[in-house]
Amino acid sequence: MKKMLIFIIAIVSIFALVIILTNKETKNEKTTGTEQVNYYKNQITPEQLQEDLSNHKEKIVYFYKTTCPHCLRISPIVVPMAENMKINMQVLNLEEYKQGWDMFQIKGTPTIISYKDGKEVNRILGEQSLQTFQTWFKNNK
Repeated sequence: MKKMLIFIIAIVSIFALVIILTNKETKNEKTTGTEQVNYYKNQITPEQLQEDLSNHKEKIVYFYKTTCPHCLRISPIVVPMAENMKINMQVLNLEEYKQGWDMFQIKGTPTIISYKDGKEVNRILGEQSLQTFQTWFKNNK
C-alpha cells in the first residue's frame, strides 16, 4: 500500500512539474519578440476625417474592422508598405464608428480611399495582391 501511495505521489508531482515548466515556456515566448504589432495606431474618427475633407486636405484612409479576416491578412502588408513609402495612411475602425459606412460609402472591408482637395479620387476594395497594393499606393501618393 505504501509503495502504491509513493508511486501515485511521484506521478502527480511529475505531472505538476510538467505543467509548471510548460507555462513558464509559454510566458517566455510571449515576452521574447512575439508581441503582436498594432497596425491600427494612426486612428482618425469620422468627424476628424469630415473636417479634414472640408478643409480640402489630402488623405489616404484605411477603413477596417478588427473582426474582418481579410483585414487581418492585409493589415500586416499595407500598413508597413504605406510607412515605407512615406505615406501617412490613417485608419478608421468601422466597428467602433458604424456611421462611417454610410458617411464614406463603404461597401466592405478592407477599403483604402485616397482623397485629394477634399474629394475621393480613388479607392481599392478587398484583399488584393501585394503588387496591386504597391501599384495603388504609387499611383495615389
